[in-house]
Amino acid sequence: MPPAEAGPRRQEGPRGVANPTEVSARSVEVEGRERRPGGPGALVVKAAVLHEYRQPLVIEEVEVLPPRAGEVLVRFVASGVCHSDLTRIQGERPSSLPIILGHEGAGIVEEVGPGVTTVKPGDHVVLSWIYGCGQCEYCTVGRPNLCRVGIKMLTGGTFPDGSTRFRIGDQPVHHMVVSSFGEMGVVPEACAIPVPAEVPLERAVVVGCGVMTGVGAVMNTARVHVGATVAVVGAGGVGLNVVQGAVLAGARQIIAVDILDAKLEMARRFGATHGINGRRENVVEAVRDLTGGLGVDYAFEVLGRPETIRQAYDMVKPGGMAVVVGISPADSEVALPAMQIPFQEKMLVGSFYGGARPRVDIPRLIDLYRTGRLKLDELVTRTYRPEQINQALHDLEAGELARGVVVY
Repeated sequence: MPPAEAGPRRQEGPRGVANPTEVSARSVEVEGRERRPGGPGALVVKAAVLHEYRQPLVIEEVEVLPPRAGEVLVRFVASGVCHSDLTRIQGERPSSLPIILGHEGAGIVEEVGPGVTTVKPGDHVVLSWIYGCGQCEYCTVGRPNLCRVGIKMLTGGTFPDGSTRFRIGDQPVHHMVVSSFGEMGVVPEACAIPVPAEVPLERAVVVGCGVMTGVGAVMNTARVHVGATVAVVGAGGVGLNVVQGAVLAGARQIIAVDILDAKLEMARRFGATHGINGRRENVVEAVRDLTGGLGVDYAFEVLGRPETIRQAYDMVKPGGMAVVVGISPADSEVALPAMQIPFQEKMLVGSFYGGARPRVDIPRLIDLYRTGRLKLDELVTRTYRPEQINQALHDLEAGELARGVVVY
């Protein structure tokens, strides 16, 4: 007899009693087993789990509980590796532990809970890491990226009712909403955005965070006008997408700022017209020199550091806008020259997840990729196997990646 294939398996549980009509309508074949409502137990998968800050992720077996009403079970095909994952690991953004990280995910729907109508088993989806409840003040005015319920999920590591769908033995394991550093996960229906099956998920995955955050900051938050001058402080994965967004918006001058020449060269390939190395030049003076002494119309800070936020503010001309995209440590603060605020009418604004309306914006970005106007293939610097997740995080921290993608 050949050896059994490795992969997800079901934990056997007691058989439930269900109405046969409901079973035929709702039961789904997952890995060769039929789950009936109230029936079999958890699905066992491999996942990379964070148990302690500043320690490597541990790859181990985790149980995934069945999706409840309004929830979707997704088999991940790919997961991007992002600096937000690093900051969680390093403890700069405290999390409930243990937790399965990974928030830039794409995969295939395996099963849906009761009441799910927008996706079905077999659908290809890109995941949004912000949940919009659809009922709060922010959701009803079209700003689901600020949904209070979604923010609580992101920071608390649980579903809105305080429960999780992961466990190791009797211990609950927390979510990063998507938790794509595992083979499978359960997400709210609102977070699963269907995309055409012909789009490679290993490329579409980057739309779920890096592309949405960068392009969205330009289009949704700043609303950069045609012919504008733009500076981008930080030419990593998100910064490159700010550059792409500025190109799409019709900016005439796009100045990339970084301390690595290789990243500046990549920014040029994505549409930057100029590059400034912050190790060799005074960044603010160099930006002003390139703009006739005025400064830029828009400056985007994507690093999340107080000193670079201040640089972005200083390089904006009077009446311009500095947009903070990067997430800073919780205890950091930024000092600004108070007199300039009224006299120069500069605007300093934040952009969270690119002001995303995931069900609107993610399909639009996918369409831009399909028509050749948005670069996704070029963003993926390197792919990794799931067991190489810690190497991927190391390479990201070392500045070697625009985007690393784990492929399952």
